[in-house]
Amino acid sequence: MKSRKIYKFFSKYRNLWSIFILWTVVLVSSAVLIISAFFTYKNTKIAAENALKMQAMGIAITIQSFLQSIEIDELKDVDYGIFSEIILNEKWEGIAFISLYDEKGYIILHSNPELIGKKIELKRFPSYPYYYYLTLETLEKVFVGDFKINFPHGIYYILRVALHTYPAQVIVRKAKIFAGIKILASFGLILFGVLGTLIIRKVEEMQIKFKELESISLMTKILAHEIRNPLGSIKGFSQYLMNKVEDKLKDPIKIIINEALRIERLTDELLLYTNPVKIYLTEFSLKELVEEILMGFKNNYPQIIFKLNLNQEIKIKSDKDKLKEIVTNILQNAVDAVLESSKNQKNIELNIEKKEDKIKFEIIDNGTGMDEKTLLKATEPFFSTKPKGSGLGLAIVEKLCETLNIKFKIESKKGEGTRACLIIPELL
Repeated sequence: MKSRKIYKFFSKYRNLWSIFILWTVVLVSSAVLIISAFFTYKNTKIAAENALKMQAMGIAITIQSFLQSIEIDELKDVDYGIFSEIILNEKWEGIAFISLYDEKGYIILHSNPELIGKKIELKRFPSYPYYYYLTLETLEKVFVGDFKINFPHGIYYILRVALHTYPAQVIVRKAKIFAGIKILASFGLILFGVLGTLIIRKVEEMQIKFKELESISLMTKILAHEIRNPLGSIKGFSQYLMNKVEDKLKDPIKIIINEALRIERLTDELLLYTNPVKIYLTEFSLKELVEEILMGFKNNYPQIIFKLNLNQEIKIKSDKDKLKEIVTNILQNAVDAVLESSKNQKNIELNIEKKEDKIKFEIIDNGTGMDEKTLLKATEPFFSTKPKGSGLGLAIVEKLCETLNIKFKIESKKGEGTRACLIIPELL
């Protein structure tokens, strides 16, 4: 008993659980990707800067060893070419410039000999080595390392090594692109979560709709069965009495028969709308089918001019009875519309033409037409503007069209008429 209750609980809320699990996975995965992207970029940037520091330090140690190997008085006589050789050496590729300053800021040595002897305002740092970025007059941003070189008697010099940042920038740029891809992937996951939620909601709606249709289908079958039994008796006795009673009583009995037929037709429509449609494929002539339908309408409505525009023989493979039901329902609506119209000439035109593997079938009338509001509700079940209409005619047409893979469209204008268009596949 307890396990059954648990099963019912999870069955009732399984879609909510699915959405919860989906978003938990999506949000956790997105968070992991974003955090990973951030730390990848940050660590790459730190690694690139550390590489620059190591390169600058390596150059500084080499030069410091050389400078400390000579006497301090001979320092000014050192050939500046030593710096130029270092810059040109493939081992130290990426150097922007190297310079040596005394404690007053005078340039003792420089990779650019024109700057030797000039004085600059030398910044004092609390500790050495000190690394920072510097923008040159050429607007190039370089990575700078200042190193303090101590000599005897408290004398010191500042060695400045400036490096191009191009190699590091390439690495950082690649890391930025990779991080961007991860962030885009995280947004992709969120989009997937949104789509997944919509799909789950749609499935839930479909499940509810299927349950409703199952309930309605069962209800209509029971109602149809219960209605048809007494209805058959009413219709049978009415038809029997029609031949037995006086002429003055025949009109009321005729009304009973007609109403019984109307209720019988309504139950048939309800069963057709609420139950699954079975398809029986056959190959048949579309022209013969339409002429057969028109024959009955022409006999019943001689006041209406029916015009069929079909010059070629068209063979199609579909469900003949279902297609006949579709065309008959649309034609009946067209007939009702032109009969309600006050126009002297009442026309219904049927245009049929074949385009590749599709057949375009138009039914055009010059009846009362529909306004925009009515047109939007035209195919809704149980919506009708007729006093005794069931409101299932066009709803059944739409359902049958979906079953037969037919595209159905209605265009109408109040007071001018209606155009119903069917795009029928040649082979279903």
